Amino acid sequence: MATALRFEALGSLRRIDPDAAALGAAAAALIAARGLDAEILHTIAPGAWFGCTDHVCFQLRDSGPLDDARIGDAVRMLDRGEPLLERLEHGLGLDLEPSEIREGLGDAVILLVRGEGLAAEIALPVDHPAAARWRAEADALTPAPGAMPVLVHLLADGPRLPMAEAGALEAGDLVLLSARTTAILASEAGRVAGLLDFLSGDFTLQTQGTTMADEGTGPARDFAVPLTIRLPDRMTSAASLADLRPGTALPLGPLTDGMPVELLVAGRTLARGELVQLGDRFAVLIEERSGIDDSAAAPVEAAGQDPAAGESEVRA
Repeated sequence: MATALRFEALGSLRRIDPDAAALGAAAAALIAARGLDAEILHTIAPGAWFGCTDHVCFQLRDSGPLDDARIGDAVRMLDRGEPLLERLEHGLGLDLEPSEIREGLGDAVILLVRGEGLAAEIALPVDHPAAARWRAEADALTPAPGAMPVLVHLLADGPRLPMAEAGALEAGDLVLLSARTTAILASEAGRVAGLLDFLSGDFTLQTQGTTMADEGTGPARDFAVPLTIRLPDRMTSAASLADLRPGTALPLGPLTDGMPVELLVAGRTLARGELVQLGDRFAVLIEERSGIDDSAAAPVEAAGQDPAAGESEVRA
């Protein structure tokens, strides 16, 4: 089996023109803003194309072959595709009135557009006079509300340590974590409780309520300190949060070795360190111990809880 690639063969590989890529992305964004599905194609479909005076070309899929000798068939194709073509015209500010039927294309970006129960391919010349305008308009698009990025804060329940052991933690110590643990996901929209899977990075919404399902708030006679792990903030979309239902999972990305984390007690920083993976388990490798009475560490308050009452239990 050949594994070497001859240098002369490299010349036959398709090169990606940055200007063409930017034009395709901009046009696809403007078309999508009109409620149509747009996909950049990297191969040219066979057959003839409707050609316009500005050298924009298009084909209507599933309409049969296009033949310049059969004008009646071409007119019927255009009539059938008119709802989709009109929305394309509005989206890109074009006049898709064909002036010819042509074979082959010049240097163009090709997009597959679907909508109105129809599909069409449109070829936009890379040097089209409106290319700069399309890029500027695409840059100015306001993301749909569901696509707006949302910053979320993630706090996971850690182990309960004897009070003396928690007080003796120092740099170099390892605090073992469960592979799955209860956690709080907080954003400007509110706070929800669920289960965090360290291996997959998925947060699964709990079926019952929004309180922590953990032993971390046990009676004082246990003489154990419940720890909370503050993980780095993550980005997700507003739509992903809105679609979160009990039992469904929100992918938050991988939790990896070296990820900076904090150990909290009663909402205050006890230690800082990094996440390390030990087989199918995770642990926090402590790098720096903090004074638990450090007034600079702001407490993490539970939703709806009086800040003055938040010192008695670990809340996210």
